[in-house]
Formats: sequence, structure tokens, C-alpha cells
Amino acid sequence: MKKIDILFPVFFCALTAFPVAAQTSKPAVTMDQLIGANAFIDDPIDKIQAVGFIREYHNWEWDERGESYKGYPDSKIRWAPGEWNFDDFYTKLKEAHVGVSPCVQGAAPWLQGKKNFPASHKPVDQTGANPADPNAYHAKAHHMFQYAARYGSRKVPDNKLTLAADQPRKSGMGLIKYIEDWNEQDRDWEGKDAQFLPEEYAAMASADYDGHCKTMLPESGTFGVKNADPGMKFVMGGLVEINTGYIDQMRKWFKANRKDGKFAADVINFHHYAWKDGKSWQGGGPAKSPEDDDFKGKMEVMVKYRNENLPGVEVWISEFGWDTHPKSRLSPPAIGPFDIQEVQAQWLVRSYLAFAAAGVDRAQMFMLRDVNPSDTTWFASCGLVGPKGDWTPKKSWYYVYTLKNTLKNMSYIGTENSVDPNILIYKFKNVNGSDGAYVVWSKTKENYVVNDFQLTLKDNTKSVRKVEMEVGKTSGSSAAMLKQGNKVSFKVSERPLFILVDKIM
Repeated sequence: MKKIDILFPVFFCALTAFPVAAQTSKPAVTMDQLIGANAFIDDPIDKIQAVGFIREYHNWEWDERGESYKGYPDSKIRWAPGEWNFDDFYTKLKEAHVGVSPCVQGAAPWLQGKKNFPASHKPVDQTGANPADPNAYHAKAHHMFQYAARYGSRKVPDNKLTLAADQPRKSGMGLIKYIEDWNEQDRDWEGKDAQFLPEEYAAMASADYDGHCKTMLPESGTFGVKNADPGMKFVMGGLVEINTGYIDQMRKWFKANRKDGKFAADVINFHHYAWKDGKSWQGGGPAKSPEDDDFKGKMEVMVKYRNENLPGVEVWISEFGWDTHPKSRLSPPAIGPFDIQEVQAQWLVRSYLAFAAAGVDRAQMFMLRDVNPSDTTWFASCGLVGPKGDWTPKKSWYYVYTLKNTLKNMSYIGTENSVDPNILIYKFKNVNGSDGAYVVWSKTKENYVVNDFQLTLKDNTKSVRKVEMEVGKTSGSSAAMLKQGNKVSFKVSERPLFILVDKIM
């Protein structure tokens, strides 16, 4: 994406009436919460539990629809039941200890007084409205307020709820802590009506964040997530590309157009796929591995940018993955004794490890279920399980589940030096204790194996166990290991292996 020089229009906002949280450094997220997937409301909860967090694709239209539906300002929102019962879904996720961030995407079809406003277009209220003006997004900002009012952690006055007559009048249900605003707003393949320039997305985000500092019809107070629940984290829509330039242009717009100068998002968010030639429409396959494509290095750039410019803001990678159909351009190759499903499983696990090492806060693979495992089109067979109605776990479902269970309550603390340059050793520590894990694997894609690799442990280590990922088991296979002095020996391959110890530091 070319660098864009922008002359920002000025839409200054007043200081917010509620306190703005200081953007300070934060503790590392634990691996069971970092490991995520993209999912839908009709995915089974027991399959979702392979990860600790989901990005839930959620079309705005599902909450506000009907042949004669008028839309904002005559909103009559239906959550439970509506298209589906979201009260029930979010409650079950909470009970299963799975976090969720709805990704609210797609324009409502009734926008601008129409019945078929294109879902991909920028959701401005009126034809000809300036998409770089926050006041072009009253309908969208109102819907985001209502979402946060119902599922956030703070009750709001009942007279602010715009619910259909058959809906239970609830607010402050405490079921979601994050909400994402749009999806791939930098898309350049559907024309200018669908592609947000940075200043245009920043304007919508400012409206959806807090009603552009509560300046949008301030007497109503029903615009923006933060005006319903100041504690809910506002996630910017995932960008198609890992792009500091887009984020920096947004930052400049916020500084120029918000009197508080605040970056109006709590999370910056990116997508990335390891295409052989960089783009899905060029060349063929197979796709690159996470190490060949430098997942860690690419996200370290974004983390460094965040640290220097937006301290306290989270960094997410909310789409990545590989297909398992051998003719997809996004499929990995079969390697030695490993079939494509095995390699997909290994590479997903290695990706989560790379993102943790880069300092990423959450990573959501694309996606929980296959669309069609017989389809050669990229993204059709990316799932951890079979397609809707099938749900058969793939090897990757067991491997990712084992990664989550094995590194539960642990965060990344660094690397251990390896005498073999092909072998990586990452260290994780329990945030509540002194125990931890070494994760060891070969970063190659040539069936590289070391049969008697030696790992040096801390002198005060007493107990050592290894966990191997295994199809059919959600916590792998575990066995005690014998120390020789302060060393253990084991076989290393391209499939990550976990060495659990009672002392990691």
C-alpha cells in the first residue's frame, strides 16, 4: 500500500465527560488467552474450546432487519431471539471460559432509506456524506452503543435502550469485554465506496468509540461504545496488511481532530497470510511456513511501533492460517512423513509461538471450521474442524488445543540459546508460580530431525516432563523425563515439543 499524504478535515471534539484511562505498559497475556480463532455463533462450543478467545463474525444486519424495518433513529434491535440468540451464545462462551470479541461488520441494508444498501460500503447515514466526518455515522455509532450497553459491564438507563417489543430489557450483562469495528476496511478490490482511507476509518472509529467525544447529539448520549461501557475495549477493524503507515495516518487524524488527541482504539489489528509470492492472486503454492515468512519479525515491527507511539494499546493479528486442500495456493506442502493436515497443524502452533515471542497480545487463526474441504479456493479449507454440520476435528484442532492446555497461565519470557541454528527454544513461565515450559522445534520444512538433542536446565530444576501433541488427545501425551546432571535428551523435529519443568528461572 502506497504512503498516503492526507490533508485532514477538522472536526474537533470536546473533552470527554468520563475519565480517559492512561495508556501505560501492561503485563503479557497468557498463552491460553492469546490463542484464538475466528468463529460464528453456530459453531459448537465444545469445538470452540480448543482456543481461549474467538473473534466472532457478526453482521450488523442480524440485529436490525426486516422487510419493513426503518432503521435509525427508529431502531428496534433484537438480540435474543433475533436472527440468533446472542444472549445465550455469549453466556455459554463465558461459562466455557472462552473470551469473545464480536467483529461487527457490514452496513445495514436500510441505510440511506434503502432496502438494499450494499453491505461492503462505508455505512454513512446519507448519500453524499463526507466519510471523513464522524457525524456521517450516527446509525453505526448508535448500534455500537446498544451492543456495549447490553453486553458490557455497566447498566445504562432503560430509556436509552432501543429494543424491539419482544426483547428482554437488559443491559450490563457483563458478557463481552472487546468489540471490533468493521473488517478489512483497507480493502482495495471493491472500489472506493468500500475502501476506507485512513482518515475515513479514523472518523468512523471516533464516532463508534465515544460519539466523537460525546459531541454527536450530546443530549441523547447513545453514540459510541465508551458511552455505554467505558471499560469495554474498542478494537479497530483488522487491516488486510501489516501496515504501520495506515495506523500512523489514523494517529495523525485523531491528534488533529480530537481535542483530547486520544487514539480512539484500544487495539490495533492486522491480518496476514504466508502467500508464496506475497499476494493470493499471484503465482501458486505452496504457501510459506511461519518462519520463512518471518511472522515474528513482521509483528515485532508493529509491537515496536505500538511501544513507541501508542503505549498501552494492544496488538492483535486476527487472521492467519493455511488450507488443507493440496491444490489451494494457501496450502502447505506435505513434508517427509507429514501429510498436509499435519503440516497445517504444526505451522499453526508455530505461528502462535512466533506471535507470542513478538509481543502480540492476541492471535486468531482463520477459522474454526472449513467452508468446503473439497474446494481448491484459498480460505475454503483453513479450518481446525470440518465444515458446518460435520465438525470433525482435524489434526490442527488437537494440536492447538494441546498448545492451549499445556501453556495455560504461562506467558512468553524469552529464548534459550541452541547449539543447532535450525532449532528454536522458546521459554514460557507460569504467571502464578516458578514453573514453566521450554518449547523446542526445528524451524525448517525439510523433515529435519535431531534424535539426541540436549537441553540444559536450571540447576535447581527437580521435575521434568515432556508433552507431545497427538491426534485424539486435547492435552497431548505426557511422560516423565530423566535428567543427566542438569540436562535432558530427546528427539526434536518440526513438530513442537513441550518440556515442562518446576523451575524455569
